[in-house]
Parts: sequence; C-alpha cells; structure tokens
Amino acid sequence: MKMYFKDLLVGSCFMDAKGDMKKKVSDGKASGFQLNGKVSTRKVKGNPEVEQSSCELRFLGVGLRRHPEVVVEIGDGNPYKNGRRKKT
Repeated sequence: MKMYFKDLLVGSCFMDAKGDMKKKVSDGKASGFQLNGKVSTRKVKGNPEVEQSSCELRFLGVGLRRHPEVVVEIGDGNPYKNGRRKKT
C-alpha cells in the first residue's frame, strides 16, 4: 500500500524506494539496519512515497526509548498453555 512518509504512524514499518525495510521512529526520523547488524537512525528528507508493510521481528524494540508509553506484547500471556507441561 503506497502512501507518504508523513501519513505513517510512528512505529510503522515501510519499504523505501531502494527496497530497504525501515521503521518510522519519530515525525522526521526513520531507523534501519546496517549490514553488520547495527541500528542506524537518520532524518528523512522531504516527504517521500513509501510502501507500508508489516514489521520484521528485528524491529520489535527499535525506537521504544523515545516512546515509553508503547506496550509490546509477545504471545498470549498464558504461561500454562504450553503443550509440554506434564499432566497429572
């Protein structure tokens, strides 16, 4: 789904014009991964057209320091639902 960078919500992932996956961290900044695994955060020039997509797992905690009100949930929260638990 094509849209402009300014229209994305903070925390949304997108593909840029080069085809790289990035995540919107704030209104004017986006973060991405370098080849060596480091996270880089850079300003976005102008208001480019991007393609919104679902976030990859490696983007899970990126940008949360700037937005501590965001809650990330993993799993369903039921610790007893594991199928390997012995039944008595």
